[in-house]
Amino acid sequence: PKVEVKHSRLPTDCELEQDPSDRLGLSSSDTLTNGSHRADVAAAKRLAKRLYNLEGFRKADVSRHLSKNNDFSQTIAEEYLSFFNFAGLSLDQALRTFLRQFALMGETQERERVLSHFSRRYTVCNPGVMPSEDAVHTLTCALMLLNTDLHGQWCSLQT
Repeated sequence: PKVEVKHSRLPTDCELEQDPSDRLGLSSSDTLTNGSHRADVAAAKRLAKRLYNLEGFRKADVSRHLSKNNDFSQTIAEEYLSFFNFAGLSLDQALRTFLRQFALMGETQERERVLSHFSRRYTVCNPGVMPSEDAVHTLTCALMLLNTDLHGQWCSLQT
């Protein structure tokens, strides 16, 4: 299946200086609860949709919102992943589809969280294909390591 790539404009300096709540299109009753245990599902859904469509965000911004270890980011990640239908795809095809949408960045632990969200969604879309979500996650991490081994040296030569 083809993934439609939409080109969006980058935010202006003025927009970047705005309060994040204004930039994300949150109403006064919405909250960004990045530090608390309460997740505002409606705000998370709106942000996930904007991240998926790259509305006011770059591919490099997406991973940052999916990788934090708090309820709000986890809700964003679940909503973001709901835009993907991996049914019938092999694990490597699904992973390629997923990683075409954004740049997987951050520290190892942050990337691991994003891949964990992917593994959960792949398992939901393909019940019974793999023995468990952990098996999907283990293979996903192995694919990432093999890709790095294969292309990592070449990437470092390019910089």
